[in-house]
Amino acid sequence: MTQTNQASPTLHSSHQSTRRPQQSTEGLLPMRRRSVSPPAALAPLPDDDDMLEEILLRLPPRPSSLPRASLVCKRWFRLLSDPRFLRRFRAFHRRNPPLLGFFIDGLDVDGIRRFFPTLDPPDRIPSTRLTTAPQPRDERWKFLGCRHGLALLLNRTRLEVTVWDLIAGDQRRVAVPQELLNSEGADLVRQGALLCEEGQMPLEAFKVVLLADDWHPDRNNQVFASLYDSKTSAWCYLTSISTRGLPSPDKPSILVGNSFYWLLIGCEGGGILEFNLDRKSLAVIKQPVGADVTQYSCFQILRFEAGGLGLAILSNANLQFWERKADSSSVARWMLHKTIDLDQLLSLKSPTQTSWHVILGYDEDGHVIFTSRARQVYMIQLKTLQFRNLFESNLITTYHPYTSFYAAVFMFCIATKLNEGKTEVRC
Repeated sequence: MTQTNQASPTLHSSHQSTRRPQQSTEGLLPMRRRSVSPPAALAPLPDDDDMLEEILLRLPPRPSSLPRASLVCKRWFRLLSDPRFLRRFRAFHRRNPPLLGFFIDGLDVDGIRRFFPTLDPPDRIPSTRLTTAPQPRDERWKFLGCRHGLALLLNRTRLEVTVWDLIAGDQRRVAVPQELLNSEGADLVRQGALLCEEGQMPLEAFKVVLLADDWHPDRNNQVFASLYDSKTSAWCYLTSISTRGLPSPDKPSILVGNSFYWLLIGCEGGGILEFNLDRKSLAVIKQPVGADVTQYSCFQILRFEAGGLGLAILSNANLQFWERKADSSSVARWMLHKTIDLDQLLSLKSPTQTSWHVILGYDEDGHVIFTSRARQVYMIQLKTLQFRNLFESNLITTYHPYTSFYAAVFMFCIATKLNEGKTEVRC
């Protein structure tokens, strides 16, 4: 706690001060002045740009870090706005991109998807800064999810997907492949996912996976997957699998290792659908046997810290965490990791029949889950079990967490526009 030192006031007597008698200095040794050494000079910053770059590389990935540091001098601005440095910065901090906020399904106004920030100043991003641009009212849009600072949207009217860099305001539009349309020309797309290649800036190199299904009430469904690579600007590797379930339209994809995962609904015992980016193949993983599952249970795919596949099952206030591991015979099995009582964690009373806990969303990078009960929305960090009560809402819908290296994209945007001779920079 900072203490404020106040100078003592000088007292002035109203009477004339009495002069002290001079003392004899005979026999006294002469006084020596005490030498005062000058204060130690601060160590100068390294002249070598490479060494300084290594120091700047370790700045925290918070939104305010790089913009503030770039104001020190022209040299720092030059280094911090270099695209090569910004790629290194993203790669160096790739495991912990900051959670800037989230988008909520069902709250669009005039075709605008509002952004809800979660950070505190000076890192808090204004809601209007990352809100999507208004879409025509006569067009049907679906928000498929966010990852690596990009948002993926499906335009069912135009039969195309939009990959949106919300910070820079840039977009890439890609037509839905013909293989994912029905005989009448309508899309069969149910889910999708995207990722930005490691070490690249958004939209420099990305991949998109779309899932479509051929639903039939009396037989197994066919689920199709197609992969788009921005390097080739083409869809490829159409693959399919037969399954009783369908990908849930309300649960965005989770990236674990080099595979995307989606929850399956409509099949006995549930399941998880996997698309492996290396093998370009689909597979179905059954849910844990013996899990605490009720009629009102909620499910959420997780990514464990070690990079393994996990599953959260929420029944009433009982939150079970299952992890898929190889046993002694090298066979992958579900193992119960831990169980949390959310009522006890959040200091809540026992739920009523109309007040169950619900999982709203999950941030795979920060291992953060969003839950709701009794109109209160909570954000829980599953590693530390720290939580925040965000706000009150009675809307049960999907939350799309948005993580991004805002600082790196911000500097890249500024440098690009200044190089183009623009004096007004929006980023």
